[in-house]
Amino acid sequence: MDEVEAMTRAGESVGKAVRAVRRRAVQAGHAGADAAVHLAERGQGKLAERGVTADHLRGIVADKAGLLVEKAEAAEKSTRRTRRQLAKKAKAVRKDLLRTAERARKDAKVRTKEIRKAAKQARKDYAKSRHPKGRRWPWVVGILTAGVVAAYVALSRKPEEVLLEDDAFLEDEAFPEPRGRHTDDATLREQAHSARNGQISDH
Repeated sequence: MDEVEAMTRAGESVGKAVRAVRRRAVQAGHAGADAAVHLAERGQGKLAERGVTADHLRGIVADKAGLLVEKAEAAEKSTRRTRRQLAKKAKAVRKDLLRTAERARKDAKVRTKEIRKAAKQARKDYAKSRHPKGRRWPWVVGILTAGVVAAYVALSRKPEEVLLEDDAFLEDEAFPEPRGRHTDDATLREQAHSARNGQISDH
């Protein structure tokens, strides 16, 4: 029971303290309002001494508020303008990036083709180096030898001499042949010689 009474008394004391705090807060609020009214009256009195009325103060405050509103609107316009400019710049940068990316993609494609081509050529060269073709120089030597032999044979043959009629006549005069069977051979030889030279024999 003692505990219940102690708790009841503690609750009552807390309630009293809360009520006291509320009363003091209300009193402080009234005192603050009275002080504000008193200060406002003193301020109006001082302004009245200087020739400034409450209407004049309201006008000044309204003008200041108007200036602040104009400044805020100007700031908003400038921010809109800067936003538009930034959007344009961002769009241009995006276009440049797209162009650069496209160019880089095309360059990469070309380089890839070149690399593939070079790799293919390297593979071919490597395969050729591992499996060389038969040597060609024995064939070349054989062909050159055959050419040299053919040239030697062709140049070693003497062309047949073509006897002119005067030479044949001199030959007959120098070495007369006996009559008979040999004369027919000489006549035939002269006729052949004349035919070769395009002349007609008298025999």
